[in-house]
Amino acid sequence: MNIKQVIASAGQNLHTIIIKAQEEDGSVEIREAEPYSYRVKHGHELFFCYDIVKQGTRSFIVPRIISVEETANSFNPRWAVEV
Repeated sequence: MNIKQVIASAGQNLHTIIIKAQEEDGSVEIREAEPYSYRVKHGHELFFCYDIVKQGTRSFIVPRIISVEETANSFNPRWAVEV
């Protein structure tokens, strides 16, 4: 499965994901997050999620997502899951 398919599966199953992505400064971050939606802003497709550890929403530019893994950890949606 590709990255978007894994995110969609996790969203449908209400499972968190482990997302590995390159930050704007070039560093690579790994986070556990609840998957929610995609939006296009300033010409970039963004993926929006809720970071469990940092307890806040985060967005990632889709091409900067390196990998995504669906976990077995369930979550209760804070908003509509649109992925």
